[in-house]
Amino acid sequence: DEALACSVILQKAVRAGAAIRVVYVTDGDNNPWPQRALERRWRLSASDRGRWGKLRRAEALAALRALDISVTDIQFLGLPDQGLTDLLLRDSDTAVTRINEVIEDWSPTEILAPSLFDIHPDHNAVAVMMRLISADLSPGVSHWNYLVHGGSRGFFENAVELSSSELEIAKKREAICCHQTQIKLSRRRFLPYAARPERFLRVEPGSGVRLDGAVSWVSRTPDHLDVSFRFSADLFRLRRNNFFIIGRDLVGRTRTCQIGLPGRSADLEMLDCATNRSIGIASYRGHPFAGELTLPLHVFSPLHDLFIK
Repeated sequence: DEALACSVILQKAVRAGAAIRVVYVTDGDNNPWPQRALERRWRLSASDRGRWGKLRRAEALAALRALDISVTDIQFLGLPDQGLTDLLLRDSDTAVTRINEVIEDWSPTEILAPSLFDIHPDHNAVAVMMRLISADLSPGVSHWNYLVHGGSRGFFENAVELSSSELEIAKKREAICCHQTQIKLSRRRFLPYAARPERFLRVEPGSGVRLDGAVSWVSRTPDHLDVSFRFSADLFRLRRNNFFIIGRDLVGRTRTCQIGLPGRSADLEMLDCATNRSIGIASYRGHPFAGELTLPLHVFSPLHDLFIK
């Protein structure tokens, strides 16, 4: 991400003499297809993934050296790669606390983090974690989002575009090429990022409802949440979809629940993700490609944001 989405802004920050810290939430160790292609092996053990994670850390350090960022300005949290959504749902306090400790220790004035609109599940999980944290950030901190995966109109129509020079683009390309494990299978996809303008969307408190993907309409009252879905008409939609909701309860603790969406109208159990216990009944009306869900909000605070996926 530092190479694909933030190379130019990091170069500008270095030249301006800004203090910088780059935090990697995962090591990228659960990255099986490039590893299979590069190592020519099908079965990957835990030690294989650990070795791959160390290699990806080394590539990240090389990319940041290309951008003139010191190794002392880099931190790795080592949270589970491809497992951040599950961590957010089952034990959100662990991840949120780890990231918040870094922020409090560093006391930044500007934070760049993944967007809610990013279709990579680890990216949008981190985005939700950051939203939970940013509610308590001091007024002097600016929180900006970047997008790596996907072409969300909600992001690109509202983001600020950063201008870049030919020298900055060349350094960005050099940083991207430091990630050889990713270039192995995705050169044609990732190298064009070098010439793509970097864009950042400022996170504004109380910015209202933002919709993307399958969610086409939302209405929230103090007691209920109504959500409409419009799924793409492909064979994968014949599978059961899962609906997740994340927020804070009346005492400020993070709460998460899930609902399995059937292909027909039904009353459905809301399950607490942490305990797998029923916490209410939701009503679903629809078919495999569209539907409406109404669920009670008694476990969520009406004063805090809700995140749905």
